[in-house]
Amino acid sequence: MVALLWSGVFAARAYAHGGIAGPDELGPPIITSAALGLGGYWLMQLWPSRRRPALNNKKRKPMRNVMK
Repeated sequence: MVALLWSGVFAARAYAHGGIAGPDELGPPIITSAALGLGGYWLMQLWPSRRRPALNNKKRKPMRNVMK
């Protein structure tokens, strides 16, 4: 949400000073990148986590003598 707001603010300022193309040329790429960003974010948030195999309810033995 914040990124979209900042993009809008900076695009409006640059357009007002003649630094970039108009909204008809600039709108579709910004909308596409925002949609891809939001879609990718929610895809990673909703992606199922890896299931770890169940151990025999025994605690792991501590790893001693590792740094010899």
